[in-house]
Amino acid sequence: MAVNVTVRDIVNFPGGTAKTVTLDITQIVPVSGDPLEGDEIWVTSAVTTATASGGGSIESIFKNQMKRGYTESSGLAGSVFNIPALAQMKVAIDESAGSGVDIALSEANNVLGADVAAEIEAALKAEAEIGGGGSKIGNLSYLNAQVRFENGKFIIESGTVASSFTGTGRSSVVLSAPDGPFTDALRGVLGFDIATTSEDLAGRQLVETDLTATYSSGDLLTVTSTANLDAGDAFEIRDGTNTDIGLVSGTISSSVFRFTAVSGVDLGLANAYATGSLVRKLHPVNVADPVSVVDTVDELYRFSIDSIVNQIDFSV
Repeated sequence: MAVNVTVRDIVNFPGGTAKTVTLDITQIVPVSGDPLEGDEIWVTSAVTTATASGGGSIESIFKNQMKRGYTESSGLAGSVFNIPALAQMKVAIDESAGSGVDIALSEANNVLGADVAAEIEAALKAEAEIGGGGSKIGNLSYLNAQVRFENGKFIIESGTVASSFTGTGRSSVVLSAPDGPFTDALRGVLGFDIATTSEDLAGRQLVETDLTATYSSGDLLTVTSTANLDAGDAFEIRDGTNTDIGLVSGTISSSVFRFTAVSGVDLGLANAYATGSLVRKLHPVNVADPVSVVDTVDELYRFSIDSIVNQIDFSV
């Protein structure tokens, strides 16, 4: 069933020319197994007869899988914030970190997280608003961006929905140090110094190898390959009966690495392992793509409406 939404120019509200945006769920595509088990991909389309600036048509939005890139703060910075003077951070949406924009917040003390989020969102949108003088004029990645503060964490969401969190055409958000004379204190104040991004989570690789020599004691493991095993990485070793956890200290060669045991005693693991035992690099999350922050049909509708409305020319 189609949903028709009447929208108006917020600048001239309650006057101005009314426009209608039509949205519809066009199909549900089963990807595997029983389509009644909840493993479907939702596909949505959004259309309008309104025109963009200059009389151009607005293309229909047709998106599936609802992958909307994001970055999330650590949640360790509290819920009330003191914003220092001259503190900025660079925000890059759907592009490389160096191509982003520097965002500044008003210097103030005891600012609620929700108010900080609203100011960040307004600053991102201002960079893309027509006539706003920003560096991303008309760029929907910034114009549709949304910022939330939930459960002690800031979440900055990309203004696009894509089929991938990585690679060309990705939907992503990444933060970095600002340009010029401004300080890089803002990311730390808000908890983005220890950020989690959809791009990083989706880019994690499954790394597995196996023992090529038996292990009985010591702090060395001989494996088929040490590729993608770096100092500081956590790993598990198991043989179907026993499991131990360790931290990679460094690689000795392409087939030997040194470790520090997390379980076990002294330098060694708690158990002995035979040739062929599995060694797997551990990640904080599953190596599969992270769950999209857009996880309901209502949220997808809202995104589609926002994206259409931000392109409409309300002057005609």
